[in-house]
Amino acid sequence: MFRKRKLLAALAVATSVFAACAKDDETTTTTVKPSETSEGSTETTQPELTDSFRGVTAKSVKIGFAVIDYECIAQFVDMNHGDQDAAIDAMVDYVNNNGGILGRSIEPVKKVYCPIDATAPNGSQALCTSFTDDEEVFAVLGVFIDFGGEAQLCLSRDHETVHIGHELEQQWIDDALPGLMLTPDITAEKRTDVLLNLLEEEGTLEGMKVAVLTDQDTEARASLAADKLESMGLELGSTAVLTIVTSDTAQAQTQLDSFIERWRGEDIGALFVAGGRAGDDQFISKIKDAFPDLQLIFDMPSAAIGAGQDAKAQGLDPNPFQGMLSAEGLTASERWANKNATLQQCVDIYEEATGETLKGPDEVDIVDDKRVEQYVAVTDFCGEVMMFKQIAEKAGANLTNDTWVEAVNSFGAMELPSTDAASICADKYAADDAFRVVRFDEDATEAGDWVPAGEIIDASGGFCG
Repeated sequence: MFRKRKLLAALAVATSVFAACAKDDETTTTTVKPSETSEGSTETTQPELTDSFRGVTAKSVKIGFAVIDYECIAQFVDMNHGDQDAAIDAMVDYVNNNGGILGRSIEPVKKVYCPIDATAPNGSQALCTSFTDDEEVFAVLGVFIDFGGEAQLCLSRDHETVHIGHELEQQWIDDALPGLMLTPDITAEKRTDVLLNLLEEEGTLEGMKVAVLTDQDTEARASLAADKLESMGLELGSTAVLTIVTSDTAQAQTQLDSFIERWRGEDIGALFVAGGRAGDDQFISKIKDAFPDLQLIFDMPSAAIGAGQDAKAQGLDPNPFQGMLSAEGLTASERWANKNATLQQCVDIYEEATGETLKGPDEVDIVDDKRVEQYVAVTDFCGEVMMFKQIAEKAGANLTNDTWVEAVNSFGAMELPSTDAASICADKYAADDAFRVVRFDEDATEAGDWVPAGEIIDASGGFCG
């Protein structure tokens, strides 16, 4: 996965600290009318376009863009995604000035929200109803955060609205109407399967007893991991489920102490960590103090790398996350240095639109002690728009939920800036297919990064043909 966010890890902690976001302003809404098609754009003969569905007219398709308010989470993160409006505008204008989507222009509706408390007036659940009931958009794109999944399901189950998002759980996709909730990424459940398959092929855990650590919200995923480990013929230690509901982790610490003593008797050699909260430094440091040689395995690399980098920044020696394993594609630095054609197109679109040079992950600006990761905003919004455009054009001139789902279910391979192998089809609504085992090395970069611990493979197994 191209995006290496500390955001999800930080917000997992923040949601335990606060019952509501400190900034409770009204959700900010900006409706931007579609651009006129530029002179000289190539026109192709298309069937007559009609007002075919909610948010779809003969001239435009209304798309919502979820925009994170980084000011409300500034105390929890050391980065932001720069000028998100500029990234959205560049991609939308490019599509509109180059024939639109089979002749329809994108009419973007941008809404800013605070991702700490999904139920707050400026949270993601309010954003859902604003997009669907007030604006009546056809689709919502962007990083749309609700750790319980209710905001995402509000879109694609309750309001039958297409959503292309990130950090999605397989259960949410299963609970949504088929084909309406999609991601350019991989689901956590599928990553668990891919990661353990790769480790099995490489014999990494051979002869080890493996325990599992999780919290109450990701217990189901931990159970999947335990079942998979058992099917690999590995001996299992105890599964620790920590109760983490507030900033007071005394109960979780007491629970962990008990499991550490149990694991001592079980002589575990590896620990599989499911979810982000149980993998926080306060727990992992205690575990590594007890088991210095324990092999850590994380199913949520975006959270894990954030924790590893934070530990380095704090000067922890040894770094408790050093040597942990997960599954990823190319690292952000590798991806940027060896851009695929789609990512290069995204960069070119943004630079031409803004007149600015887009800085990659190893050269970002630091403003007010925050890494300004504009490249992430460009990659994400460009990838979401491109994914939408490819599917909508396959759906044809009569764009409706039904034709959209038909297109999704029969699509197959697609081109995305975030990965070199991607596909969607019926029963596979998470696109990313390119993965390898990676190992955290705090010395790989100034901050620390994943380094390859295996070869990249197409993990789809040809599922979509």
